Amino acid sequence: MAVRKADIWGEGEKAVSHQEFVIQIDFRDRPGLGYDIFELFEKNNIDKISMEAVPEKGMMIKFRSLPGCVNKLFDELKKVDGVLGIRFREHMPYEEREHELRTILNSVSEGIVAINREGKITHINEVACRILHSSVDRATGQDVEELFRAEPPLLTTLKSGKSHSLKECKINTGNKIIRFLTSDRPVLNDRGQIIGAVSTIKDYRQVEEILSRVERSRAITFDSIIHHSPAMKKLVETAKIVARGSSTILLRGESGTGKELFARAIHHESSRASGPFIAVNCAALPDTLLESELFGYEEGAFTGANRGGKKGLFENARRGTLFLDEIGEISPQMQVRLLRVLQEGTIRRVGGAKEIPVDVRILAATHRDLEEMIERGEFREDLYYRLNVIPLKIPPLRERKEDIPIIAQHLLRNIAVKHGKKGIHLTRESLELLMSLPWPGNVRQLENMLERIVNVTDVTEVNPDLLYEWEDLCRSKFNGSLDNKYFSLHIPVNGEWPPLKDIVAQVEKQVLEKVLKTCKSSRQAGRVLGVSNTTILNKMKKYGLEQ
Repeated sequence: MAVRKADIWGEGEKAVSHQEFVIQIDFRDRPGLGYDIFELFEKNNIDKISMEAVPEKGMMIKFRSLPGCVNKLFDELKKVDGVLGIRFREHMPYEEREHELRTILNSVSEGIVAINREGKITHINEVACRILHSSVDRATGQDVEELFRAEPPLLTTLKSGKSHSLKECKINTGNKIIRFLTSDRPVLNDRGQIIGAVSTIKDYRQVEEILSRVERSRAITFDSIIHHSPAMKKLVETAKIVARGSSTILLRGESGTGKELFARAIHHESSRASGPFIAVNCAALPDTLLESELFGYEEGAFTGANRGGKKGLFENARRGTLFLDEIGEISPQMQVRLLRVLQEGTIRRVGGAKEIPVDVRILAATHRDLEEMIERGEFREDLYYRLNVIPLKIPPLRERKEDIPIIAQHLLRNIAVKHGKKGIHLTRESLELLMSLPWPGNVRQLENMLERIVNVTDVTEVNPDLLYEWEDLCRSKFNGSLDNKYFSLHIPVNGEWPPLKDIVAQVEKQVLEKVLKTCKSSRQAGRVLGVSNTTILNKMKKYGLEQ
């Protein structure tokens, strides 16, 4: 028995609760059957709400009645000629269809609004309610102009029958502006007449995220790898060639050298470019979670497993590329499972027994010395040879110093645009300083330093002083040109040791004198000694030194 809602009907002090019921009457069709059934409802003063009759499926009736009257009604209905059986239902068929439709509408990521020929809202999903700051109950049956607070494109489509896509709309709620894009289509009946219209709505933030993903996807090609050095030119040309194949590629290089950038460019250049590119950092997940993420799991595989199980990344990357970053960090158990995938081309979900074929290209990357790990028994040699089919080694930034100026300028322009600061640039002296630094964190460290400077300063010219102030690198080692490999320092002692601060001052003065003889400027001396130009000038003044 289905109880929907209760109304209080009463006269004077006497009140009785009426409830809603839904019944299904199985019947053998005959003339006048419907009339006889409805007559019994009238006889018992039962309020009918709705009815649907489908031959072979039965007659469904929704009504409101006192609970005590229902059994009497059942007894009388059973005596009607043609009635074969009666039973309660949870919902009317149209309610079930409505529930199915609402479930479908709420399963999509876009907002949906449908109106009838009078311009009243017949359907709206939860996403649209969230975007338009409304609710399903409040919006349903409402004039569409009231919901949109103006005449929306949807109403224009209803009147003209013309469709349009991705039209920008704005709603002023008084304290904020709601921006979204709508795509509207007319709803036609079998005779081609307009009986309504439907709109799909994208939140502007959602659109920006989609565009951001698309732009990132488009940007990450080999053209995005900024380089000038012969070593990088050769590497990029080699990567372009091997990208067109299907063999496994192992990207080697220190942290921050751009291994994922190369992986995405290889995917973009490959025959699998139209398929997904999925990257996973093997060092970021614990062993059990990494296993379920890569291989998926069956229902009941472990406590908390999703009903119906879950596909893993190997399956989700079908006809695409799976990038396994930090491959040197996986456990011996995971190494065995990964080796089996590379050998057999199949995976087995956690908790499952079925072998599932996979169609995916593997790109792997590591900053670890895998050969040394093999010697120590930390990495399987057979897996190494399966991964190292095509090795590509990305040189660190310190080994391609001629790339630093163009990379730095490129990064600075992008960072400045992101923060709305136009015209900012690096001076020639700053570029020379950047080229002299060791960059243990490679391009990532360079990018972080430049972003820090853009955030904390309002200058248009980045000079060496700013770099010294905001970078946290180890200072460059002395690389000035000296006459001899070593030089001696003479500390006057006069029979006893002077205070330490005097010794330090003497050392500082003599080092400055020696360096200034080999440098053309105080700025260059600062680069050699790893201090700012201002510091050099102050020290020169302190010790009475001249350039």
